[in-house]
Amino acid sequence: MRIPCVIASAFIILSCTNSTRTNPSVDILSQHDTGSIITGGQTSDSSRWTGNFFKLQKALTTGDRDAVKSFINFPIKSDGNEIWYLADSKLVMEIDPKEVKPFTETDFDKYFNSIFTLDLRETLKKLDNEEFFKTNKSTTPEIEVIKGSKSKLEASLDNSKNKITLALVTNLTEQGGLKFTIYFQFDILDKQNIEFAGVHVE
Repeated sequence: MRIPCVIASAFIILSCTNSTRTNPSVDILSQHDTGSIITGGQTSDSSRWTGNFFKLQKALTTGDRDAVKSFINFPIKSDGNEIWYLADSKLVMEIDPKEVKPFTETDFDKYFNSIFTLDLRETLKKLDNEEFFKTNKSTTPEIEVIKGSKSKLEASLDNSKNKITLALVTNLTEQGGLKFTIYFQFDILDKQNIEFAGVHVE
């Protein structure tokens, strides 16, 4: 599915801004007692993944690309090549949408800041983890990270599919209120390990 040109242009603007700004470190793990978290009223096996979620959250919010890599099985392959829209919205126009273009570890190193952007990192910091773990969903307040846009993060857990979705909703306030959502999807393996499954853009 092709993303409209106006959204592709927005990705170029936002990715340029993200690549030039740095993100201060924050120790997410030190702020939470993972042993006290209970998911859906259950303990033991059903809550084992929460510790790994804190590690993922810390890796993303601090922009630690090596730590984020530990949650990815390379190369990333997906129908529609949507990760390439985030990586390089100019290059993606040259990719045949009918063919899957693998996203390698080298690509990840090159385009890390374009995929796991500053607005994702900053909104993820504001996620109410306790609410997320107890109700399987949580939405952050809408904040302005990059001038001319506002973003919020909607986290959800699908227990039936063992899948976590982090939906970054962006409102381009200086472009007529254009909104788009990037869905970062993660699989929970063996009810414990978390693995990046891909992205979807709407």
